[in-house]
Amino acid sequence: MHDELHNDPNGNIVHPHVGPEIDPAEQSLGDALRVSFRLLAVIMIFVAGGFMLTGFKSIEPQQIGIKRVFGKIVGTVESGLAYTWPFPVGKIEIVNTSEQTLTVEDFWMNETPADRTKKLTERFPAAAGLRPGWDGALLTGDLNLLHIKMTCNYSVQGPEGAKIYRQSIDDLESTIRAVVCRAAILAGATRTADSIQRRGKSAFAEEVRKRAQRQLNNLTMLGSRPFEAVRINAIVVGKDSTWPLGALPAYLAAQRAISEREELRNQAIADARKILNEAAGASHEILVGSPERFMGVQVSSSSRRDPNERPHDLIGQFTTQSDSTKADQLLQQIEQILLSNATGGEASKIIADAKAYKTQRIQNAESRAKRFNDLLPEFEKAPQFMLERLWADVRDEILDSPTIEKFYLTVNDGKTILKINRDPDVSKAIRREQLKIKKANPEKP
Repeated sequence: MHDELHNDPNGNIVHPHVGPEIDPAEQSLGDALRVSFRLLAVIMIFVAGGFMLTGFKSIEPQQIGIKRVFGKIVGTVESGLAYTWPFPVGKIEIVNTSEQTLTVEDFWMNETPADRTKKLTERFPAAAGLRPGWDGALLTGDLNLLHIKMTCNYSVQGPEGAKIYRQSIDDLESTIRAVVCRAAILAGATRTADSIQRRGKSAFAEEVRKRAQRQLNNLTMLGSRPFEAVRINAIVVGKDSTWPLGALPAYLAAQRAISEREELRNQAIADARKILNEAAGASHEILVGSPERFMGVQVSSSSRRDPNERPHDLIGQFTTQSDSTKADQLLQQIEQILLSNATGGEASKIIADAKAYKTQRIQNAESRAKRFNDLLPEFEKAPQFMLERLWADVRDEILDSPTIEKFYLTVNDGKTILKINRDPDVSKAIRREQLKIKKANPEKP
């Protein structure tokens, strides 16, 4: 039995049990499509796998990862390898928990590169003075302007702090700069420029830190209460804080004058203390007070004397005392102090000399009184004879003195002309005797 042949629509003879003949080009195209599809499928698998791998992130030490899904924070991860849904579904934000440093120059003057190479005293102020929008300055409580630079050291407080601060704050540096500037304005409004510039930088910086921390805590709430998500560890005011350049020369001149005044006053106090010590030794403060007091130096309340302590400035109290009874009591106290062993210096020497003089005068008076009493009985017996003998004793004493040059004259009835030429040897002998006497008694004129 033979199969019947027939023609297809294109005129080709087709066997009833054999399909149409396949074109080689079509066959190649089909094979290429099948290979391309399989390759595309493999590439898509790799792309999908790579896309999923983008959800991994490495968290370094002192870093915290904030996991977000569709923009919402769903958790935190610490150091190590972390995974979340790939972007844009999810992402992991890195937050650095180590201490960071922020320089705040909002209260500083505008500087050109050339200005930064010069000292403040070498710069020229702008003709128009401070320029709003260009130059910053802190307004102080005494209505002065001050240029200051501040450094803020801060750190995020662990995973909880990182999570809470990222829920409330987008730009941490800008936020910290804003709260520090606001705190500085409030703290400066209660202080003078001089106190910030010269004596109270640390106190000013600490108040700025506390105020800024409170405001920052109010921005990072935990429920209904403030939370310290970011801690401001320290505020440091730069050493190069200054007055506006236009006022700087006058300020420096005033500072020099104050410094010279302090130096002169300290020198005067030192000189006064030396003079007082030389005058009365350790008793000088009791007698006239301390040099600081009588030179008008204000004594702080912490150094004021206790009423139970020993008296001071007794002489000053005595000279201003109107009550005679109290004046007598003060005078007695002064005498006791002057005569005590604590008194030294010139006062002690003068008192010692006075005591010696007093003793000598008393002894002389007693000696003269004794001699008078001894001579009185003889005088009463023969007054004229006693007087002549006393005059003879005095004459002998004068003539026997080695310091007196003697001339002997013969008395006659005629005219006597006396021409005295001093003997040089006698004059030298007298001078030697005078020097011996002075050396033996240096205090005697």
